[in-house]
Amino acid sequence: MVLKTDLECLREDNVKITVLGSGSWGATLAILLFENGHDVTVWEFDATRAKYLQAGKIKPFKAGTVLPKGLIVTDSFEMFKDSDVVLFAVPSQYVRSTCEILKNKGISFDEKIVISATKGVEANPVMRMSEVIEDVFGGIYKNIVVLSGPSHAEEVCKKKPTAIVSAAVNIDLAEKCRSLFMSDYFMVHTQTDVIGVEIGAALKNVFAVASGIIDGLKCGDNTKAAIISRGFNELVKIGIALGGKEQTFYGLSGLGDLICTCFSKHSRNRAVGQAIGEGMSLEEAERNLGMVAEGVKNTISAYRIGKELKLEIPIINGIHAVLFEGINPLKVINDLMTRATNL
Repeated sequence: MVLKTDLECLREDNVKITVLGSGSWGATLAILLFENGHDVTVWEFDATRAKYLQAGKIKPFKAGTVLPKGLIVTDSFEMFKDSDVVLFAVPSQYVRSTCEILKNKGISFDEKIVISATKGVEANPVMRMSEVIEDVFGGIYKNIVVLSGPSHAEEVCKKKPTAIVSAAVNIDLAEKCRSLFMSDYFMVHTQTDVIGVEIGAALKNVFAVASGIIDGLKCGDNTKAAIISRGFNELVKIGIALGGKEQTFYGLSGLGDLICTCFSKHSRNRAVGQAIGEGMSLEEAERNLGMVAEGVKNTISAYRIGKELKLEIPIINGIHAVLFEGINPLKVINDLMTRATNL
């Protein structure tokens, strides 16, 4: 008799999983799940891209890995019928429209586990990604798990040690999600604070844009440390006001993700901010990036939350002013640095 290791005992083999989105994060998670022994299909809205990836099995993004031969990429809706798990890995601004497309095709998530690996908050009205999915399908919130934490696809795809959080209102569901993803390089921790995990994941992107602006202006590490540490206080303030637990924000999906995103060369949000600090317009910076930077849209959401709840969030307001009000970024950073505070 061969005894299984602790890690092997956590896994459940051959679960049918559909991953929504073939971008960097969707492809990376799909490969991880496939290598864990699951029956994985990647659904891609763009039929041309789906055929290209399926035929070539090439690296789906810069610094990515080659897709395994047995991993299917398709624009068909057929696989949803038999899927046990559906994983959302599309940009936050496309989660609602993706849900509506699936619902209009008669697809139901009533008997499926739905995992949201998308970081973001819808702006008008303000909704977390799990709330958006629930808003479209109705009655499935109990089936939803959120997966988040400091995890750049560029490093996960190369099997760099990574730790993230699986959160659901039902801890058993969070544990189920954990069993799907656990590997010798991908550690998953579980909890039930869905609100805190999602808010931390979304708002840290705003401060990553701020971090990039500081880099672009060449203000230095002292300035960045001051802005990011005070920005984290704003993240916690908003998160608690929305119902998140304070301790969540000091963990992987809050402070951990903030550090990862604000200081990494892989961060899209930091890259957009840096381009703006160097003199590009927002439109030029986004076009130059060539990918979605969630922090831009998340800034609008964070700004509106602050206004609605009457919270003092000067750094979020300042980044909003740079991105959408035409205010000079150097002036905003100087004003924030000279602003009286007890932090």
